[in-house]
Amino acid sequence: MEESIKDYQYITLRQQPELKNRAAEWFHGKWGVPQEAYEECMESYLNQQTEYGWYLCLDGDRIIGGLGVIENDFHDRR
Repeated sequence: MEESIKDYQYITLRQQPELKNRAAEWFHGKWGVPQEAYEECMESYLNQQTEYGWYLCLDGDRIIGGLGVIENDFHDRR
């Protein structure tokens, strides 16, 4: 059976905040930015300190994609 995009679940981290550590680990594995930096930004989002969001694509309980909308993108260019 062929998988399609409809088999995936798209959520914001606020919908499932318990995924914060796993999400931070996933992003760290993709981009090499320290996991703690992701956790700090995600915590600010979860605590309503910023509206910049964190979005995940799930295949069951496995994170298969993600998007973080953050102010500085962990570098000094705009």
